[in-house]
Amino acid sequence: MLLEVNNVRKVYTTRLSTQSTEALKNVNFAVDNNEYVAIMGESGSGKTTLLNILATFDKATSGSVLLKGQDLSKLKDKDLADFRRDNLGFVFQDFNLLDNFSVKDNILLPLVLANKNYKDMEKRLEKVIKPLGIEKLIDKYPYEISGGQKQRLTIARAMLRKPAVLILDDSTSAVDTATDSKIREAFFNHLPDTTVIIIAQRISSIQGADNILVLDDGKVNGLGTHEELMETNDLYRDIYETQMKGAKGDE
Repeated sequence: MLLEVNNVRKVYTTRLSTQSTEALKNVNFAVDNNEYVAIMGESGSGKTTLLNILATFDKATSGSVLLKGQDLSKLKDKDLADFRRDNLGFVFQDFNLLDNFSVKDNILLPLVLANKNYKDMEKRLEKVIKPLGIEKLIDKYPYEISGGQKQRLTIARAMLRKPAVLILDDSTSAVDTATDSKIREAFFNHLPDTTVIIIAQRISSIQGADNILVLDDGKVNGLGTHEELMETNDLYRDIYETQMKGAKGDE
């Protein structure tokens, strides 16, 4: 098993320690190699907290997260930074782009910092930008492109590194459904050996996921494929039906 989340609990305490909020409550699930896993739930369900823990940017109050058998909570800061660099890729809603760098330079930056060969970088770049539809943007600057194009830029940057696990925080929210489909196709074609974990608001973008984890008030409310959850999970079905009604109303 590539990733194991065991009894993860996260409690946030105020500075004066007078109040606490339990954001995650004994969350358990596992992810295998090459799986495409989505995390769903309404606002405040604990999605972002869980993603930050999986991304090693935060630590669980109790429980464990094992990646490739390594307990991430036991790694020292430097070892954790090295492990994160070698195994994890991230695409968050905050684009973290450098406005004085071109789109191309922003995409290549992680490989430049890793001292990769320039010719190899160019070959990787070409394979990634075409499926994402941003090949005509590479000489532009971040302030010259749209939010959806910035999302595709950051996805390309993460894909170039070919991480063992790619973590995305609702990273296709600013693109239309057709572009969303192209992005998912690019994942499968360019990253066949990468496990993808994505927070998604739009069920239509994750219906093909191998597993969908449904969170509610910090707890696992359901886990399964879209078809399984539609049959067995009231919360997931309610979210789906609400979104479908909204989509019809927008037509």
